[in-house]
Amino acid sequence: MLMERIRKDYGQMTAVERRIAAVILEDPVGVTNSTLAHLAAQAGVSEGSVVNFASRLGAGGFSALKIALARETHTGFSFGDVTEQDTPLAALRKTAAGAEEAIRRTAQAMDGNALTEAAELLLSARRIEIIGAGGSALIAQDAYLHLMRAGFPAYAVTDYLSFSVAAAQLDGDCAALAVSHSGQTAEIVDAMEIAKTRGAGTICVTSYGDSLLGRLCRVTLATASSEAERHQEAAAARLTHLMVLDALCAYLGAQRGSRTVEHEDLAERCLSRCRYPREEERQ
Repeated sequence: MLMERIRKDYGQMTAVERRIAAVILEDPVGVTNSTLAHLAAQAGVSEGSVVNFASRLGAGGFSALKIALARETHTGFSFGDVTEQDTPLAALRKTAAGAEEAIRRTAQAMDGNALTEAAELLLSARRIEIIGAGGSALIAQDAYLHLMRAGFPAYAVTDYLSFSVAAAQLDGDCAALAVSHSGQTAEIVDAMEIAKTRGAGTICVTSYGDSLLGRLCRVTLATASSEAERHQEAAAARLTHLMVLDALCAYLGAQRGSRTVEHEDLAERCLSRCRYPREEERQ
């Protein structure tokens, strides 16, 4: 048994291995639902040390170690708050509850001054570059569509190879808005570093305000969710990012007043041609 072996070998372990073992022995259930990065951070060691620890125990890797722990503790596996014993309806209700809680916590904890500064940067920008990768690419694209339809000079960049190139085109009259759950994605951090060097106003939406991205940007909009606490990226974390950006877009649109209405009406007329029944079919 894995837990028994950890206890048995504890005295012969190195200092680094003991730190990892201590975390596992204290909360084996939590480790089964943890990520490699989260366990390493808890133990204060590198991710490679955790992998080596698992191999030393004969687990064959971190995933195999988690599987062994789950079997020994009879907890099964979970994704977020959803376990393998849940029904689809239970999974839906747990996910909805998590999203509701995350949105409430984000709304309560958000820094109002940071939101105001972000809005001012976006309102005055000659060009707004929005970047996001992976799941955050969809959020960046959504913000772009909102701003573009309202008549703002917004552009979305979701290709890794284009992040730095796009950032290099900016200047002091522009704003760069990055969306990143972890705030550690190298290509995004590098691009925002370039945008900052070029004099652009830098804004980020992230689940980790103390991340590399959060510390780099002029304005950091940090959201709150249980996924961030467990170092997971699930629906609730993404929804908080969407909510913050939707709120910003709504505020910016309201500030433009009639100009926003004119652009929105024009966009709606264009989109109506793409819906059934088509305009020619109504005649």
